[in-house]
Amino acid sequence: MAHKRKGPPEENRLRTIRSPHVYLQQRGLPEDALCKGCGLVYRSKRWQLGHPEGPPSCEVLCPACQRMKDHNPGGVVTLSGPYLAEHKKEILNTIRHEEQRSREKNPIGRIMEIREEGDHITVTTTEDKLAQKLGREVYKSQRGELQYQWTHDLNQVRVNWMR
Repeated sequence: MAHKRKGPPEENRLRTIRSPHVYLQQRGLPEDALCKGCGLVYRSKRWQLGHPEGPPSCEVLCPACQRMKDHNPGGVVTLSGPYLAEHKKEILNTIRHEEQRSREKNPIGRIMEIREEGDHITVTTTEDKLAQKLGREVYKSQRGELQYQWTHDLNQVRVNWMR
């Protein structure tokens, strides 16, 4: 008895083609490649914290450092509303704590910049998933309204939280 896949295969291919990760290498890097920006090591097809086992095979920029160099965030989180002014310190602590937790699993997910502009705060991240997590954690701890806007062709997300 043959098993059928759910959904047409064309749909799966379109999803892959439509949202490529711009900063991932097209070809694999050699083992023990070292990021010259932050010191991450490329091992077992992933960027990881640690040291190369021997001399680094080559020095490159990891996807996070490349995004920072290009000033091209993978996610933008905007925090706004009158509640923000009263609870800014607590909200920023939540954001920084979530970034630290997330970096243990995915060290290329980082906060690029936290910018305070008048009555709102903008946080840019190297990964779209990190921006989603930051918005979700602020929402879980502070409530309010949370909106996501995806830009599939740029592999970017905008997260808006307000209260």
